[in-house]
Amino acid sequence: MDNGIYISLSRQMALFRDLEVSANNLANATTTGYNAQKLVFSDYLSKDQKRKDAYANDVSTYRDTAKGSLRMTNNPFDVAVTGPGYLIVETPYGERYTKSGNFQIGPDGTVTNTQGYPVIGNDGGRIIVPENTNRVVINGLGQVSADGNDIGQLGLAEFADEQKLERMGDTLYSSKEEPIPADNSRVVQGAIENSNVSAVSELIRVQEVSRSVGNTAKFIETMYDLQRKVASVYAKAQG
Repeated sequence: MDNGIYISLSRQMALFRDLEVSANNLANATTTGYNAQKLVFSDYLSKDQKRKDAYANDVSTYRDTAKGSLRMTNNPFDVAVTGPGYLIVETPYGERYTKSGNFQIGPDGTVTNTQGYPVIGNDGGRIIVPENTNRVVINGLGQVSADGNDIGQLGLAEFADEQKLERMGDTLYSSKEEPIPADNSRVVQGAIENSNVSAVSELIRVQEVSRSVGNTAKFIETMYDLQRKVASVYAKAQG
């Protein structure tokens, strides 16, 4: 097969991956606390000494850690984090970190996220709101009070390198490294952090990549047609 087709196929595979990433971003444009993914491309040079062909290579994705805008909800169990910090939740697989702070109260009074995972306090325990509580207040440090009584403090975590966090689903992250003190983060009650995805930009990106996929497919088809014609002419000449 001609190297030009191999090169085009490598580009096509990279475009499919780019389309997948952009489509996922677009699907999560309204997901609370979602951070957009971006694809990193590079050129791969063949080891052929006679010719240097450059192939498209999608190395990896990285996370856009820019803050999403804050949206005020006035729901006392909605919290947003300003700064680089993450809220902590307890899952069957261990502690996970999230920017999605649209919390709720479980049947036993435990504060949980929308998936039902308990929110972890700074002491490592759960935060439980007593029955018949009328007013819950969460201050900037994450301290939680119910009708004026202290019931705990939201756990916050920061990381030296956020890119090392591993995405677990759309809004949860795991880390192999120990978090550092969240000295640069604060909590805002009655607000949530919107997704940092620009729906318009991602939609345009999807359209552009889709056109590139179509153009590359046409080029590959043209290359195949040329090869078939060359093979046919050669066969007739040999016959």
